[in-house]
Amino acid sequence: MPATATDALVLTAGMTPRVDGVLQHVGRVCLEVSLDQAREDAVIAVSNALAAASTEVGSLDDIARVLRLVVFVNAAEGFTQHSLVADAASDRLVEVLGDRGVVVRTAVGVASLPGGACLEVELTCLRR
Repeated sequence: MPATATDALVLTAGMTPRVDGVLQHVGRVCLEVSLDQAREDAVIAVSNALAAASTEVGSLDDIARVLRLVVFVNAAEGFTQHSLVADAASDRLVEVLGDRGVVVRTAVGVASLPGGACLEVELTCLRR
């Protein structure tokens, strides 16, 4: 299930950067995947999460605001630029939702992700 809704909250599952079901990049950021590729993938993944949330509530207009963004980065040892990857996802939320997309955010480095994805994102949204 991509997203679930309570009376007020919409929570997405972890979303990876897939286009038409195809994972765009596999591997660790700054080893098999460049920082620029990871930033592009962050935009794709957060767009997928936003689409799942809006489908759950009806439309983007039914999302009052995004409350929280979590970005898990499949990071090479020594990688420290997690926030630069997450910035691309944050910027996309603001681009699509304006002030409703300004969020608190966590960026975390992990040793691996499902399918070898370079990153995964989760959203918590407030429905109207």
